[in-house]
Amino acid sequence: MDQFYDYIIKAFTSGICRKDVYRNVIEKGYKGGQSAAYDYMNIIIERFQIDVAIYKSSSPEAIQNKKALQKYDHLSRNGIFRYLWMGVELSANHKAYILQKYPKLRELMRCVQEFREVYEKKSMPLLYLFIERYKNSDLKEISRFVNGLEKDIEAVENSVASELSNGFVEGTNSKLKMVKRTMYGRCGKALLAAKLMYAKVE
Repeated sequence: MDQFYDYIIKAFTSGICRKDVYRNVIEKGYKGGQSAAYDYMNIIIERFQIDVAIYKSSSPEAIQNKKALQKYDHLSRNGIFRYLWMGVELSANHKAYILQKYPKLRELMRCVQEFREVYEKKSMPLLYLFIERYKNSDLKEISRFVNGLEKDIEAVENSVASELSNGFVEGTNSKLKMVKRTMYGRCGKALLAAKLMYAKVE
């Protein structure tokens, strides 16, 4: 539902009810369940104190609150992630706001860019400099990540130097494990094997 965050805010503040919002996000490509969608919408309603019923019985104060909310510009967490990791551009106002509000994002952005550069240039010296620079970072998440790289340095070096990747195998393993978890308690070994190997059940 995060991808529809901006739309949901605007829909609620313009008086659209949850049922219609749910129908609209399905048309926009939402693939999740109804309960998850309503839970997500309820969190937004509670966070912004939105009166979702815009009937004639709504008080003038409630209607004014809706109009006041419409002036805010909302930026989703997904939007920030796409900006940091995938390079999707933000508006100048959004960039200025998040960098002023969360100054540690500057270090995080620099870290992401330098880590990308290691793999783009396939440079071992850049890898060692990256580890040395960030292993004692004030951001504990970054320092934990870098210390993990250092502990498994041989595998990391291979990933930088080699064009080969075990990503396909790991992805296949993840799919098989997901099927196994989904079918736990619902079938016997023969059906599970058929599901995993696309085999025909005798």
